[in-house]
Amino acid sequence: MDNFLINTFEPQEGRWYCWNVNGALGYLKKEGALWQTAFQVRLFKDMTDDFYGPQEGVPPEALPRSVMVGPGTALTLYPILSEKPYLVTLQKKLSLVPAAEVRFTVLFPPMLSFETGDNQRIAAFRPFTCSEAWFGDDTASGILCISLPSHCIIWDPEAACKAPLSLIRCPLVIRNRSKTPLELDRLAIYTEPLSIYEHEGCLWSDTVALDSIIGGNIEMNVIPETPESYRKIRVAARNGMGDILIRQGADFIKNITSL
Repeated sequence: MDNFLINTFEPQEGRWYCWNVNGALGYLKKEGALWQTAFQVRLFKDMTDDFYGPQEGVPPEALPRSVMVGPGTALTLYPILSEKPYLVTLQKKLSLVPAAEVRFTVLFPPMLSFETGDNQRIAAFRPFTCSEAWFGDDTASGILCISLPSHCIIWDPEAACKAPLSLIRCPLVIRNRSKTPLELDRLAIYTEPLSIYEHEGCLWSDTVALDSIIGGNIEMNVIPETPESYRKIRVAARNGMGDILIRQGADFIKNITSL
């Protein structure tokens, strides 16, 4: 299974090319050191099965175009995780008794970046328009997130492999290590410590592990994907979960009961 998002491509001078990313369109033309781009985004809920490119195609006249000056002859269309956290809302409230754990996969809509050698960015765009939501008790402690619908949660591991190829699959494990029940209806996933991998044409991130422990704290860890069949294509923006994740850990799991 091939995923064109990670293939290197050398465009011919003066020709427009189009990438169709599940219904969102990215256009690019190279003329010497000038790179022209245009993008036609789509609502996340309206994404299609179309997935191909690059092929020759001229953007509509009404579509705004941008110009970037930069070196290079070949480029790659890389998937990138949103800089804003992804907010996942469960369809039904989930309860975990002490020592219980649950595993599922979350589908992340990516950003896409045209890049030449040495990660020189030509242009970037968000192919799918998603709603945003505030996560936290107030504006001082909360953060603005990309809000994901409940269908982005995949309980069947095999079903995750059948999801649209443009989406990034994030394995998630939540473990209740406290002595009291844990209830949750939504959670936020920060992206800075997550790398992106390719495996059999699908895009994956590192596994995120969230642990509720005695004392009311939430331990958050990243479990890197280590099998040789997983090819790393994007390195994490920073190593480790960082102080902000520990400090805001209580906001990740809502409605913790009597910790």
